[in-house]
Amino acid sequence: MKIYLAASLHTDELKSRIRTVVNYLRENGHEVYSPMELKIPNAWDISNREWARKVYDNDVAELTKADIIVCIYNGFNFAGGTGTAWELGFARAQNKDVIVLCTDIKAKQSLMIVNSGRVVIPFDDYKEALTIYKNLEYSNDQYIHPDLQDQS
Repeated sequence: MKIYLAASLHTDELKSRIRTVVNYLRENGHEVYSPMELKIPNAWDISNREWARKVYDNDVAELTKADIIVCIYNGFNFAGGTGTAWELGFARAQNKDVIVLCTDIKAKQSLMIVNSGRVVIPFDDYKEALTIYKNLEYSNDQYIHPDLQDQS
């Protein structure tokens, strides 16, 4: 399965979570695109505007090719999450399924993010995400972890 991993890159802790999920998914045979790994050739020799456009175009292309989006979500008031929210909106506009991994189940969650997810679970349960998703394959059901249901 081709998976696009949407997540904020603003702290070392967040980057560590991304690496953990990416490694797990790849070890289980999935093709994973993580924007964190994108390298733009000659990036230091081009303008910031040109670099930004290349990042944007590449990420949109990868979102379009993906079978599913996995999102590491850090809560409603997390300032670095605007790009992640955009990625989820784009994915849902293309009718792609989204798995949302919430890093803090006690934090206030965005009802838009939670309800965009086909599967919404705590980050620590990331190894179960695709199994839960596959169990929903032939239905229109959504799974929201009980600790997150009041937030949706």
